[in-house]
Amino acid sequence: MTKKRLTIHQMKKLMLEALATEDENILANKATFKKYGYSGNAHALFSLTEGLAIKKGLIKNSIPLSNFAWGSSGMNLFEGRNTNFSRNEIETMYEAFALLLNQNIIAPGIYGESPFLPSFHVTDHGHSCLKEIDILPYDYNGFLTQIKSIKNLDNWVEYYLTEAVRCFNTACYQATNIMVGLASEKITLDIIEAFEKHLIRHKSNLTAKKNFRVKNNFDKQFSSDIDSDWKISTKYKFLEEYLTNLNLDNKIRGHIDSQARTTFNQFIRLTRNEVSHPTDTIKDETETMLLLISFVKYVKLQTDFIHKLNTI
Repeated sequence: MTKKRLTIHQMKKLMLEALATEDENILANKATFKKYGYSGNAHALFSLTEGLAIKKGLIKNSIPLSNFAWGSSGMNLFEGRNTNFSRNEIETMYEAFALLLNQNIIAPGIYGESPFLPSFHVTDHGHSCLKEIDILPYDYNGFLTQIKSIKNLDNWVEYYLTEAVRCFNTACYQATNIMVGLASEKITLDIIEAFEKHLIRHKSNLTAKKNFRVKNNFDKQFSSDIDSDWKISTKYKFLEEYLTNLNLDNKIRGHIDSQARTTFNQFIRLTRNEVSHPTDTIKDETETMLLLISFVKYVKLQTDFIHKLNTI
């Protein structure tokens, strides 16, 4: 099976990993940027990036990596001669290098050696970025490990997210969005169930805001409202209404801003509806990748929220 060319997102992430890595087994000379004070030149970064791509199985390994002296100017890269990258990937790597410069992750010059490119150093902002490198869905095993590491994660949510990552890595982006939508609906149903039990446990000491339409028996009325409509969107509106108008424990109220939670939930629902019905909408690789990354962070927050509802 022919491997797809590396995208700009993959290449940028590989470069960030190359800057951050402490693994001395990537290159034959055992060089890392940490060993050289997080400074070097473009050739060193390109070589480490290629080594990481080979290690992760993203590109073939048929041409030996060059063994160079750190700081040497290196050589021009040519497809099939001195690099395992294709011409398109070499150009993508140059673009990713420019992005790192434009985003102030690296800056031209090495103290005491040269003030100009191709010499560069990692900035203070860059060091912060190296500590917070996102795991992208392209890294199938790494991304699944990140998902599985979420404490108290529901088995069905894990299943739908696993399917989403599989779909993404086979370029089935519509299917990816649908799987994310299913995971989002399952989380919503889990929050509703946990909140319903929370109301039953705390019904004797719960109070509501002055203008709330429900004055007492919050647990029974919530159950009745939830059961009154089969649509997940309506159920969610009832959930938010009760979360907003009941005087709940601060540990629950401070979990996540209500408007932010609602906005993201609606976005996921509308996205799923958009791709689940015959329309002219086609989801592309970039927007699907960003959806997956942000959704995993959302899952962490909501799973923690469910746990608090179940334990407080």
